[in-house]
Amino acid sequence: MKSRLNNVLNSIPKFLLLIVMFTLFANYTPLFAIVNKTIAKVNDDVILQTDYDKVANPVVEQIKSNYSDTMTKEEIEKKITEIKKELLDQMIDQKLLLQEAKKRDLKVSKREVDNGIDTVKERFQKRDGKTLTPTEAETEFNAELKKQNLTMNQFRDKIHDDLLINKLIESDIISRVEKPTEQELKEYYEKNKDKLDDPEKVSVRHILTRVSKNASIKEKSQALNKIKEVQKKLKNSEDFAKLAEEYSEDPGSAKEGGDLGFIVKGMMVKSFEDVAFKTPVGEVSDIFETEFGYHIIKVDAKKAKQKRTYEQVKDDLEKYLRSEKNQEQYVKYMKVLRDKASISVDNVEK
Repeated sequence: MKSRLNNVLNSIPKFLLLIVMFTLFANYTPLFAIVNKTIAKVNDDVILQTDYDKVANPVVEQIKSNYSDTMTKEEIEKKITEIKKELLDQMIDQKLLLQEAKKRDLKVSKREVDNGIDTVKERFQKRDGKTLTPTEAETEFNAELKKQNLTMNQFRDKIHDDLLINKLIESDIISRVEKPTEQELKEYYEKNKDKLDDPEKVSVRHILTRVSKNASIKEKSQALNKIKEVQKKLKNSEDFAKLAEEYSEDPGSAKEGGDLGFIVKGMMVKSFEDVAFKTPVGEVSDIFETEFGYHIIKVDAKKAKQKRTYEQVKDDLEKYLRSEKNQEQYVKYMKVLRDKASISVDNVEK
């Protein structure tokens, strides 16, 4: 619903994300010829246009797809420009970290690389919710390598470098960050206890007929007529989940019978949330419109807001504050590396 840029591995601090995991398996096909030129120099290393495109292209396509119904062309272009700069900065950071790791003579064993490869391969064990055979999964993995123009040896090298960077981060950042004290945890809890409550939740299903904000009157009328036909079927006691699976144009939830699970305020666009939270349990809403199109909602369950004690949130708070400290230390660490590095950036191909 609300446009979201998946970012893979949300539980891992941003600086630990492996660019290789993000770029190699993003399921994209380049839309234009790649220009192989140097776009940045980082000490004695270079970043090529081809390598940058492998990172940026799938992100750009995802932004266009996720935001096309809710943002103007100019707004999308601005967001793309911001993201592309951030991605290049991340690639420069990766170069600096790898150079530092090699300077420190850190080592990664063959077994560690093998385990890293196995971790990536695990992502190919399922397709469309079905478990693949080992042979099928291996075929999928090899096909993705081929699509990314990578040999197995090149892929091994990338895994090796990422693991080397992680060793440096573990050694110079994570291991040096002190665990949050009990006092810090309690002070944070007292200052933010209202935000830490378990919020009011509602479990909803929906059926969507999609309409872009730039759609013609005819297109809007067709979408509205379609969902009115669905509404008639619902009033004739036909099953909501089956109708969602058949008619809903939200691919993420349609195959689940329209099920969005429990939502809290702030997860969806306001017009959707307003209807979801006011509709009684077990009932179906009237047709309503959001920036994504026309919806009908069914509310399956509701949970009231609940207070959470310090003990209930202590473990989560500790992880959060530790992650914040890690990020702060990472920013300081990268500033030192950048200050003593020679970095030049050329114009990036559009």
